[in-house]
Amino acid sequence: MQWPIPPFPTRASVGGEVNVQTGATANTKGSWITLISGIPAPGAWINLATDRFTTAGDRAILVDIGIGDAGSETVIAPDLIMGNRDYRGTLFPLHIPAGATVRARASAQLTSQFVRIRTHILHGEPDCGLSVPGRVTPYGTVPASSGGINVTPSGTSNVKGSYTELTAATTAPIHALMVLVQGISSLLPNMEYLIDIAVGPAGSETVVIPDFAVWSRDDEIMHPRSPEFWPLSVCLPAGVRLAARCLAVNNTSTTAIEVAVYGFTY
Repeated sequence: MQWPIPPFPTRASVGGEVNVQTGATANTKGSWITLISGIPAPGAWINLATDRFTTAGDRAILVDIGIGDAGSETVIAPDLIMGNRDYRGTLFPLHIPAGATVRARASAQLTSQFVRIRTHILHGEPDCGLSVPGRVTPYGTVPASSGGINVTPSGTSNVKGSYTELTAATTAPIHALMVLVQGISSLLPNMEYLIDIAVGPAGSETVVIPDFAVWSRDDEIMHPRSPEFWPLSVCLPAGVRLAARCLAVNNTSTTAIEVAVYGFTY
């Protein structure tokens, strides 16, 4: 089943830049904080513009996006990988009701950190809530380490490594996929990765997102060179296996990266 991708937005609501604090214990979510409140119309897209992480070191971080007043939040986009993403936006389609308060909380590998987020809610006409997904399901996230699944290049320049399973069975139908990536620990080589996302049994995988490109830098920053959200009608049923593999472009590095994917369901 497909859904019609929303047309170009007709207006936007913009929140102020806020610090989303992680838990005082490693890999535990901190308190909810408001990103934007009382949006005037249903939201069709959300963009999370992130600023520099608090300190150097292992920048692994997971962010939940929820709606609702304090004490009654409902998570609508769970465990978004947002480490190593200085000065980047993460844009994806999601229905957000008119009048909603959008809030966030975060966990990190390091304790008592924060990530700065400025939120843009993009509105479409007519009722954009009828034409955008209402559910986001993560696959490959590892809350115990605030990260994703380690995917390792082959060690041979420009040759894909073996597939690594992200999930043995999806729990909901998927109509499109988003890929999020961060570095493993604080070790980032200065090079480009190309990542395949595939579906199917081990040994019989079929690529559904080819060569997702990301550039890692030795200053602990990672820059995607492909859009995180791919508006492709993948139409995957619940119960299928997802896997990832990658290569290092013109490099023999075997430094892994952390990968997770997010299934959008109408």
